[in-house]
Amino acid sequence: MAYQALYNKYRPQTFEEVVGQKSIVTTLRNAIREDKIAHAYLFCGPRGTGKTTMARLFSKALDCKKGIGCQCLECESCKAIAKGDHPDVIEIDAASNSTVDSVRQLIDNVSYQPIMSRYKVYIIDEVHNMSNSAFNALLKTLEEPPSFVVFILCTTEPQKIIPTILSRVQRFDFSKVRKEDLVSNMKRVLDSEKVAYEEEALTALASLSDGGVRDSLSLLDQLVSYADEKITLEDVDNLFGLLSLKDELHLVSLIQERKTDECLHLVREKYEGGMDILRLHDDLITIFKDLAIYQATKDESLLVKLDGASCQSLARPLSILRQNIDALLKARREYRHSESLLGNLELCLLALTDETPMAIVPNVVVPSQTVPAEARKPEEKKDRLATKPVEIKTEGKEFTTKAIERKETEEKIVYTLDDIVNLMNQAIERKEREELSARWKDFSNHLADEDGYEAKALLSAKLRLAALDILVVTTKSLSDLDLFLEKKEQKVFHRLTKQVLGKEYDVLAIKEGEFKEAVDRFRSQAEKTKTACHIDFGEKTEKTPSTQFFEDLMA
Repeated sequence: MAYQALYNKYRPQTFEEVVGQKSIVTTLRNAIREDKIAHAYLFCGPRGTGKTTMARLFSKALDCKKGIGCQCLECESCKAIAKGDHPDVIEIDAASNSTVDSVRQLIDNVSYQPIMSRYKVYIIDEVHNMSNSAFNALLKTLEEPPSFVVFILCTTEPQKIIPTILSRVQRFDFSKVRKEDLVSNMKRVLDSEKVAYEEEALTALASLSDGGVRDSLSLLDQLVSYADEKITLEDVDNLFGLLSLKDELHLVSLIQERKTDECLHLVREKYEGGMDILRLHDDLITIFKDLAIYQATKDESLLVKLDGASCQSLARPLSILRQNIDALLKARREYRHSESLLGNLELCLLALTDETPMAIVPNVVVPSQTVPAEARKPEEKKDRLATKPVEIKTEGKEFTTKAIERKETEEKIVYTLDDIVNLMNQAIERKEREELSARWKDFSNHLADEDGYEAKALLSAKLRLAALDILVVTTKSLSDLDLFLEKKEQKVFHRLTKQVLGKEYDVLAIKEGEFKEAVDRFRSQAEKTKTACHIDFGEKTEKTPSTQFFEDLMA
């Protein structure tokens, strides 16, 4: 006997065997039981979700010899429908019968009585392929067929069907099948075939099949032929060119650390080993989406590929994650126009690891000797006001450097190089700074709580100086730098520094190159004077709604 594909061999023969679509099964059963059988149905939904199978099962329930609603699988009618040679159940492929002439021939045969059953059922598959003239020819018959005729139209693209047809049918929308149901169905098949398996492998197959039962069994058929004695997750990765979740998380970590060369080497190595680039790209979108969802909600039940621990270890500010997702989605659309899939992925990785942050506010650095004295009035030691636009005059030129121009930058911390030099003049003794540095590692105790990412950013930063209740740190991570520049994050840093260092501090993070430049300027000063520092770290306490309301009125 010729080999039968698993999706054909294990095609449901009764309503009870249908995977998913329980609401549709219930509705059709109730319609038969209450004798409310419509003259035309439309089954629409993604491929492989059971539309044609459901049409055949409905035909069995209508024509079973043991009574309407039954599916005995033993009578002549049930067996003939299962084999596909029942004279009263006519399956038509609209892709190859889309013309007016084909429809007219169908209409001529509709009026003939059933040969061996109660109902004559017409199953028209891929009905969206019919031409408009063919649809129009079918209209009258579809609206008022003989009482013994039932039409079942199946399609994956209901939007292509003309409205006059849609208004004459009962529509059932088939949904993608849940992963749990797909895994359960594959287990049943493998148990029947006496094939050993790892459940992780079946879960990976369910993800690949994208909610399609037929796709899941087709992939499973390939895997059974490929595997030796037992189906494993490694077999799935090797056969379908997938990266393991461990490798994908490693790649995400390299992206976040902006290690471009290592990203490209890893991708090229895996590509030479047969990696499927499109599937990797889709997985990266899912991973970054999971990270964004967890960062916004802290709800582990909403995650698709990751768990809470993975999200915490790869946490980044929501603004950075959104930029990553935007870059990935933009690159995903480019594959259809790209001659090299690998080249397109590499360009995407270059964008993701670009050293220039996409939404960071540039620091305004103003040489001290060019700033007029009247522009920087002395302040009390503890006063720290927002840096204001400074007029800089040079020979033959006159221009203004603005610290804040766009509304969205109002929530960013802006500083000048002079501010750093002024803080150096105010800095505490070296011994006290060393005491703070000794406690710095204690930020690791807060990595698992809701302030985990901020604690991680502090832990990886290097304390440079402390003055006026401000800690100046340097960091090599541009994503951390973007986080430190958010005014709203200072409330978290206040809480963390109070718990670890015993006192609330504002935290100012700068690049190491800027700090070195400030040190050089500090050393070159003829006289060390304690000058006020103009940095706005934002409100230390949240405004009440009423206060904010009146401030908005005055804006």
